[in-house]
Amino acid sequence: MSKRSSSSHFSGTALAATIITNTWQQSLRFYTDALGYQIVDEGKLSPQQKEAYGEHLHDYALLGQDKGSVIRLIHSDQVDAKPNRIQARPWDPGLCVMEIGVADVEAVYQSVIRNRFGILAPPTTFSVEGPEPLGYVEMKALAIMAPAGEQLFLTQITDRRGGIPLWEQRRDINVFPLGNVVLSMEDRSTQKFYEEVFGLYPENDLLLRQDEAAFIMGGPQGMGFDMCLMGNGNYKSGMEQHIYKPHNPGFDFKIYPCDFTKTGLASACWKGVNMGELKEKITDAGGEVIAAIGLPIRGNREPQAIVYRGLVGEVIELVL
Repeated sequence: MSKRSSSSHFSGTALAATIITNTWQQSLRFYTDALGYQIVDEGKLSPQQKEAYGEHLHDYALLGQDKGSVIRLIHSDQVDAKPNRIQARPWDPGLCVMEIGVADVEAVYQSVIRNRFGILAPPTTFSVEGPEPLGYVEMKALAIMAPAGEQLFLTQITDRRGGIPLWEQRRDINVFPLGNVVLSMEDRSTQKFYEEVFGLYPENDLLLRQDEAAFIMGGPQGMGFDMCLMGNGNYKSGMEQHIYKPHNPGFDFKIYPCDFTKTGLASACWKGVNMGELKEKITDAGGEVIAAIGLPIRGNREPQAIVYRGLVGEVIELVL
């Protein structure tokens, strides 16, 4: 058994998640009018960014609150592009969903309906319990498919005992900045990739098998998965990994790799540290380094980065 690393190449929680959209105005209206996000920054991708990610990509907007993580919206001129995870099931491996905390899930539900956007599942209550830093958490979650085909879970914490809060509770806003980005996995091989290369480990690793949770996620009754909040020594990265096959041996699995020529969730971004030999570690473990420039983040429109494609097709940016 390999020795657990005391440090991680990931620093802090997620900085951004990328949404590719060919319905630009509808996507902007969803995040600003239905969710109440501000436009933190906006502009056009640089020639270097377009070369790395696609010449069909043009305008961008960073959407969030006065501080914290952002949703990074990027306009594609490919009008016929379809959502990346169309027909995907929750257990199909890949970068699959964004989780965002809310102060009042019923109010957000009404706002989404009032602004004429669709709901995958109405507010539904379920709970999880595990060792620190999770504790006992009861939550009411709402599932939405946004205009570009990206899926969001909007969650209100209704009861908590012990643990570390999943996000900052603010009374001045209703929808918090981006919280977790979820990777679905068939088995633990991708988790081993994150342990050995990046020093990320499950800070919580517990079986979640509740019909209410399966309903929210669009899965069948009895569906179970290992829910792993990734970090290093009570550090929460904002990456969540769900592992399905051990609890659902009859499921088949189809990988949905991130794709910037399609719409929907295309990448997630973190601050990186100690990255001198990281490229070699990634490729030696079966990953692929695909770019040396990141997409715009808060305060930096053209960050230097190591951008890689992982074992289930996820695209992750670690900015310098």
